[in-house]
Amino acid sequence: MRTLPMVFVVTALLLSGCSIPYQTPQARAQIQQDLGVSGSDIIDISYTNFCKLKYGDEAICHAEQGLAVLTRKGLILSKYQSSRYVPAYTLKTAEVLCGHTATSREAAEALNMFTADSNFVLLPLDADKHWNGTMHREMVDYLLANGQPLLIGAGAKAVRPSGKKKYTGGMIPGTRIPYFTEFEYSELVNPCPGVEG
Repeated sequence: MRTLPMVFVVTALLLSGCSIPYQTPQARAQIQQDLGVSGSDIIDISYTNFCKLKYGDEAICHAEQGLAVLTRKGLILSKYQSSRYVPAYTLKTAEVLCGHTATSREAAEALNMFTADSNFVLLPLDADKHWNGTMHREMVDYLLANGQPLLIGAGAKAVRPSGKKKYTGGMIPGTRIPYFTEFEYSELVNPCPGVEG
């Protein structure tokens, strides 16, 4: 099963990356302006590593670093580019079919939220770039507010063999000998109850 690489790739980014300002009044004002949200609608803001994977794609998350801005109207995942906050994706409660974590609702691990066509992998971090348990709980509470299930553990079959091959190649280290290899990769599927895989 290839869910561990998704968690691993996201977790690896805990130790890297530049800071994105969000805690000062000036940064908050710019976030509101750039993302088009009012201060009264913002519930919480957190550094967040995230990616969006479409069903049928290879089940590996190449996470982006940004901010999660949880508002009363949606969870806005944004990037910070050229000193501006640029919205990448917005997730709303009504779009989420189910969620998934590897071991428990409270564990310091990536959170998966499944919509009709994609999986969003989310890892909220605090100002010190450690797991942000408060934001994690708020994301779960907001995104699953319509009673959608939170699947826990390996029982959520989000990946399966694709039956498709990938090809890769390179040079054997320290030599001029080329190599080529092929392998079957795992693809992402929707594990939510009642969804046809």
